[in-house]
Amino acid sequence: MDLAVDSLGWVDLTLEIAEGTSVELSEEAIGRIYTVRDLLEEVAEQAEAGGGSVPQTLPLEQPEEVLSDEQKQWLRPLGPMESAVARGMFALDRALARRVFQLHVEGIELLPVEGPFVITPNHISFLDPFAVAAALDYPRLRHTYWAGRVGAAFGNPLTRRISRLAQAFPIDSHRAVFSSLAFGTAVLKNRRNLIWFPEGHRSPTGELQAFKPGIGMLLDRYPVPVVPMFIDGTHEAMPPRRVWVQPKKVTVLFGNPLDPRELEQHGEGDQPQCRIVQALHEHVAELMGARTL
Repeated sequence: MDLAVDSLGWVDLTLEIAEGTSVELSEEAIGRIYTVRDLLEEVAEQAEAGGGSVPQTLPLEQPEEVLSDEQKQWLRPLGPMESAVARGMFALDRALARRVFQLHVEGIELLPVEGPFVITPNHISFLDPFAVAAALDYPRLRHTYWAGRVGAAFGNPLTRRISRLAQAFPIDSHRAVFSSLAFGTAVLKNRRNLIWFPEGHRSPTGELQAFKPGIGMLLDRYPVPVVPMFIDGTHEAMPPRRVWVQPKKVTVLFGNPLDPRELEQHGEGDQPQCRIVQALHEHVAELMGARTL
């Protein structure tokens, strides 16, 4: 039997196992689980060996204890040479966005003057990060980190290098739950801004998809301002599974900064992180609706 569990489900499941059996499954162990039989075998092996080694409270409390030395390198500040290359890369990105896609930006003045804050765009195309980066000024980008999918942004040496210069870090919302949360936590604890695509993957149709719970968990623990964002036009320019780009007008729309505590009060769901995610989804949907009117 397949075991289909979302990222929040993995956290809840490992906590319940730890409470009931005193076995704490590590992220590595979770990555090996695909069926109920796999789950039972991992619990049995960990119990025989004396339990797991990763306390489940660490990702949101002590991220440095969850991330390996190799993973921490993604959060290392850029050196002088890297910064110069990154500045040139962003200047080229902005020039292409304005010339090829006639980039139009609305609401940039709404962004908080100082961080940390989180930006949550919709995700409809591989071009989305380039559109968001072109919409922001370079000084703000220097204090901003990105959550990037393992496969899309880190699949080969070239994309890994570009991701490093863009200050992106790899996340996997399906298996690497703890390190994904730890990366986001480390960014906010260091008072840096964070860009997190809450849908977790590109929408195949351009419609807004359900949000993954990870952003709700982060904002519940670190209630910094969160800015909803809507991107329009990139799906037409480069929809999923297309390898070429068509010149289309692209618009990036920033919404008003939101207080996660207020989102929790107005959202629906049994848990605080679920209420935050549900209310945040509504705000991004409102931006989308306002744009399409």
